[in-house]
Amino acid sequence: MAKNSRQNTKFNEELKEFVSFIKRREQIEDSEVRASWEEVNRIVSKQNQKRNLRYLWIGLSTAASIALLLAVGFYSFRPVEQSFVSQLGKHSTPIDSLNQIRLVVAEEHQMELENESVINYDEKGSLTVNNQQCLQVEEEKTVQESRLNHIIVPKGKRTHITLSDGTKMYVNAASHVIYPSVFNEKKREIAVEGEVYLEVAHNPKAPFIVKTKGLDVKVLGTTFNVSAYKEQEISVVLVEGSVEVKSSAKEMKMSPSQMVCLKEGMLEKQEVNVEKYICWKDNLMLLDNESVGKVLDRLSLYYGVPIWCDKSVADRKLSGKLDLCESIDAVMDIVKESASLRAEKIEGGGFRFLK
Repeated sequence: MAKNSRQNTKFNEELKEFVSFIKRREQIEDSEVRASWEEVNRIVSKQNQKRNLRYLWIGLSTAASIALLLAVGFYSFRPVEQSFVSQLGKHSTPIDSLNQIRLVVAEEHQMELENESVINYDEKGSLTVNNQQCLQVEEEKTVQESRLNHIIVPKGKRTHITLSDGTKMYVNAASHVIYPSVFNEKKREIAVEGEVYLEVAHNPKAPFIVKTKGLDVKVLGTTFNVSAYKEQEISVVLVEGSVEVKSSAKEMKMSPSQMVCLKEGMLEKQEVNVEKYICWKDNLMLLDNESVGKVLDRLSLYYGVPIWCDKSVADRKLSGKLDLCESIDAVMDIVKESASLRAEKIEGGGFRFLK
């Protein structure tokens, strides 16, 4: 009897530890989850009497119920821990309906910003835009970690952001990025739809993860470009450092001057001239035997105006460099002359290219 009593006491103590573990689930790594379940299995294997087994399964059922209740409450009151990617495209304001950049801070503060605005967060999550104080944070850091920010950039606009860890992010036109005011101490995550160029602040204790609807990019500190527009291939171009790209089917490590694309669910790697893929942040477009159709699509995105071309000329090739600081009329003239095309303006704005 004394031995059984000691076993029951030990079991009860271990069960309490397990329940405590469930309560703090959102703060720990998945490896700890696996370790905890291994410990539970060890407890099960040591229970040889039916009575103890009955207590164990009752205890586990109770723990599971607590976990479920905690999960419901947790996701009801702390939506930040839901998948960032699931929130992309679900914002109440579609990108195509915007004329200005929209910054949403924790759904409580929304503001419209001019093109090329410079956004900065400090270590506490306080916000400045173009060196003007917009939001000063006085709440505890743990609260700020749960705040998600949305930057929604329409066609024809771009913006620069410095995140709370010092990471610099350039956001291209027609993009939506989700990120916290302050990063978690163990992991830094953002979600991207569209295109961003990142200079990630090095932190070996907290990997930086970029999530898209097709793949994740994991780094400790490096420089790279992610393009994840709707209905286009997702690509990652590495400038310096190293990154790990992961899709649902495969993982792949990258070295500088490499590009990885997600094509039909498979990752493909190739060597590239990185300048071609990152020069957009410097208002340039490098062309190396590019089709007219693709060039015009990119120019439409950059300038925020509709541009069409006849199917018969869409495959003509262009090479050279376009200075996107020039007016759209000037750039259209260059394209017209380089590809030997006719161009006409469309009523209401936009261009059409013909033979």
